[in-house]
Amino acid sequence: MNKVIIKDSAKFEEIINNIEAALPTIQNAFQSQRNNSEGIKGSDTWKGESQEALYEKYNLLEQNFTPIEESIALYIKFLRKTLEDYEALESSLNAKAEENSDQLNVNS
Repeated sequence: MNKVIIKDSAKFEEIINNIEAALPTIQNAFQSQRNNSEGIKGSDTWKGESQEALYEKYNLLEQNFTPIEESIALYIKFLRKTLEDYEALESSLNAKAEENSDQLNVNS
């Protein structure tokens, strides 16, 4: 079984924030490509077999845009929940350690 070890919660959160900050950039790039697809859909400037082939290929690729965006958003949620659960566990363990520290004190 794979283990996740978080050594620095602040650094882990910084990584999550970086991924989260990149998501709008990715979404904007995909939207820009969707807008650009209108230019290759067929016009007086470019019409023919190569234009149709490119547009068909583009449509196949565009089908991946939404799943990619959704996957990144889901991954961000997963990482945030992982961090939240880790911090809750760490807090609980520290509280239990404090609670039992008097019982374990050999000097008292």
